[in-house]
Amino acid sequence: MAQLIDFPSSNIPVRHPKWELVYAGKPITAGIARMVTEVTYTEKLNGEASELEVKIADDKKRWQGAWFPDKGDVVHLEIGYENETMLDCGDFQIDELELTGAPDEFHLRCISAAITTAARTPTSVGYENQTLLSIATTIAAKHGWTISGLPATINVSYGRVTQNKETDLGFLRRLANGANYYFTVQGNNLIFWSRPAAEALPAVLQITRTMLTRFSFKSKAHQIYKAARVSYLNPATKQLVTQSVAANPAVPNGDTLDITDRAENAQQAQIKAQAALHDLNMLTVTGELTLPGSTSLHAGLNVGVEGFGAYDGTYQITSARHRLDRSSGYTTEIEIRQCAGGDADNSAGD
Repeated sequence: MAQLIDFPSSNIPVRHPKWELVYAGKPITAGIARMVTEVTYTEKLNGEASELEVKIADDKKRWQGAWFPDKGDVVHLEIGYENETMLDCGDFQIDELELTGAPDEFHLRCISAAITTAARTPTSVGYENQTLLSIATTIAAKHGWTISGLPATINVSYGRVTQNKETDLGFLRRLANGANYYFTVQGNNLIFWSRPAAEALPAVLQITRTMLTRFSFKSKAHQIYKAARVSYLNPATKQLVTQSVAANPAVPNGDTLDITDRAENAQQAQIKAQAALHDLNMLTVTGELTLPGSTSLHAGLNVGVEGFGAYDGTYQITSARHRLDRSSGYTTEIEIRQCAGGDADNSAGD
């Protein structure tokens, strides 16, 4: 193992990137390290499976011959730096194999092993008199997942909701988004994130301009709304009822978003209005940042950004890509969006 080198003037050690790959239960890092040109681990915030890609120089044609992998084989990845705590990226199942050239390069593309074929198979199920949390718990138990969230109690209730030829992942994502939640599967853990609660968490890192090797920010004014209004037919009274929420922070010059949707009661209508408003307004300011590899940056966490004037603020990480490249070393690329700053204000109308 290479030794850390101290700079005499500053006494700051050089950090050496490191990755460890286990294939079908067997460590293979030492045997393939000279062939691997890039290892990339990507995690996303909302309902999408984590991904792993390994690029391998295959000039001797081993991977397209005797070493050709079987789809469905499981690999495990850890990345980070020598003599530091590694980032455990979890188990992945080989999903796609690709050969490109010339020169010959073999690509191993994998998805989170917890996202099984069953979780991606469309099905139809009806749920009666249940909450979002109880539905999620039922689906989690079906796939061997544990469940957690922010906050611990997810109290949205349904008289009846139908999963109609949807995958379990797609169905959960639809319900969660309609209730102003994100959800993601990390390892075997099904995590629900209340959007406002997650945005209120403290930043795990303050990012300044000098820390970045690349950056971009975008702000938009189109489709930014000051309020959302849901109209629904009350099933008991057969009367049309309107439920409204205002944006927080306030959007003084925005339009009102009008939504006609099915709702069983005022709670559901109000939550749908909040979620739809949040869906659009949360994309007011977005960015992409690249910095030296950091194992502490994950999808769903918040970071502070400073040194960019009007773009300074607290942002939520929507995607984190950890890349170890033979030429450029270990980098982390994050996609971010500026946090909205709190829950929507509520007001009901007839």
